[in-house]
Amino acid sequence: MKKIFIIMAMLIAMQGLRAQTYSEWSNQELAKANTAQNTNLSQQEKLVFLYCNLARLDGAKFMRTYAAKYLTGSSPYVASLKRDLQQSKNRPMLYPEKNLCFTAALHADDMGKHGMTGHNSSDGTACFSRIGKYYKCGNAAENCSYGYSDALDIVMQLLLDDGLPSVGHRVNILNATYNAMGTSIKPHEGYRYNCVQDFGEKILTPMASSSSSNNSINQLNNRNNNPPQNDNRTNSRPNNNGNQGPTLPSNNSYTSSNEIENAFNYLNAIRKNPARYSQEMGVNLNGIKAMPELRWNHTLAKVAQEKAQDMVDRDYFAHVDPDGCGINIKINAAGYTLRNDWYDDASKNYFESLGVGSNISTGKSIIHLLINDGGADNDDAGHRRHLLGIDDFWSNCYDIGIGMAKGGQYGYYWCVIIAKHNF
Repeated sequence: MKKIFIIMAMLIAMQGLRAQTYSEWSNQELAKANTAQNTNLSQQEKLVFLYCNLARLDGAKFMRTYAAKYLTGSSPYVASLKRDLQQSKNRPMLYPEKNLCFTAALHADDMGKHGMTGHNSSDGTACFSRIGKYYKCGNAAENCSYGYSDALDIVMQLLLDDGLPSVGHRVNILNATYNAMGTSIKPHEGYRYNCVQDFGEKILTPMASSSSSNNSINQLNNRNNNPPQNDNRTNSRPNNNGNQGPTLPSNNSYTSSNEIENAFNYLNAIRKNPARYSQEMGVNLNGIKAMPELRWNHTLAKVAQEKAQDMVDRDYFAHVDPDGCGINIKINAAGYTLRNDWYDDASKNYFESLGVGSNISTGKSIIHLLINDGGADNDDAGHRRHLLGIDDFWSNCYDIGIGMAKGGQYGYYWCVIIAKHNF
């Protein structure tokens, strides 16, 4: 395999958006784009192929019809998608490829059962190794989407790529060098659903046909006969039980979720090469060694979000809450098991860093605050040691959850938990 582009979508749900028309498309165009109609994929998986292909066949028409309701507002991502769709015309159709469908299903099932996100498998297998084991043909690429089971929602989430400057998911979908794809939609422990798309340059093994699976165009044409149901999903982090996690502030949920994600990515970038960020952090990080990437943990994220919100609701800023409980006992009670002696005193805290302030609304700002940690004059710098894994104890902590709440006397309340189960 020459190279593989790995890009992950973790975007917020676009609630209740559905296309209003399909009449501009001829039966011939729909039939051409409906490349998966005779496969044994699910109806929504077939529709993923159909919508991607319509965007490749005539992007301007796709924009006027199925994409129209998603392309509102003044976001730069909306503007850039409009430009890209205008230029998308008569690109090769994507056809179902058996090996790519297998690798996509393998990964979607793995991520869903383990409540994980990302491109590497739960056992640590790299994305390119997983795909390359079954699909040995030139370049490949992968998109991952979370939160949707509806095909149009999935495709539009990936095409908009809101918050990802590279718009790599969009690039993959519209890339004319690809004509093979595998798609799989599976349940997800945290986000309810996840979809994986694997792309390739050649169809090595076509998908087997299924005589009972040819009605995806009918389903597409009948979208308007069934008005969308209420979508009660909230823009929040999910937990390990497959239910939605704590609801972020309703007046700022979109920003909160994005900034939590930004904080997670920014911290991992700093851990990978601390010295590079010395000037940016305002402290000398040259002697700090690189550390492994932290793994998002939904249980810790739930505890962190609840702690941040609790500080707002009960008007305090401390590691120990008004009931005398520290974070260790909360983590263990949530199902992330700790050693008994780590929570035998209810007030113990080994794993929490907190930050508050009216000027720390972004993910980057809270990570900067905690790593700067009072600057070079702070001999303790406990937050810095915690986040960068400087001490022996914290160097073995790889699970992270982050929460943020808005309100209270300080404006923004952040809780960062980086933990481990035992020594």
